[in-house]
Amino acid sequence: MANRDLISNVKTVKQLAGTYSTTQTPSTGVDTRGFDSVLVQCAIGTMTNVGGSPNESWTFALQHSDTSNSDFANVSSDDVILDNGNNAGSISSGVFATIDAASEDDAVYTVGYIGSKRYLRVVATAANTPGNTAIAVLYALGNPALAPASDA
Repeated sequence: MANRDLISNVKTVKQLAGTYSTTQTPSTGVDTRGFDSVLVQCAIGTMTNVGGSPNESWTFALQHSDTSNSDFANVSSDDVILDNGNNAGSISSGVFATIDAASEDDAVYTVGYIGSKRYLRVVATAANTPGNTAIAVLYALGNPALAPASDA
């Protein structure tokens, strides 16, 4: 039985939400100021062209910056905690999830950010025409300096 209030301690921010068939690079990052923890979740729907040739795919890379709309760089393994239970087993060049098989789509990929930069974004890169794919990228900002989180 839940007996603690979580809604006052978490703020959710949406960055991408839609059906995409091409690479998506947000022009601005999500501001994490005032929060001590960040959880990034990418919900991926069914890829319409998965399993074809030449190996259609989506990759999801987490990037960070000190400014809202420039100087983004890929995070390193020192900046994240990966959710190995949800197929995110390693990070390379900021990429924490690669979806290139039917067994990998229709899933949620999660990564925790522990780096020191203020702004975050996820770049969703399409390769070899993966087809229309429902994608949502959400950030759960936690441990606010000022609660309730909706006021932060």
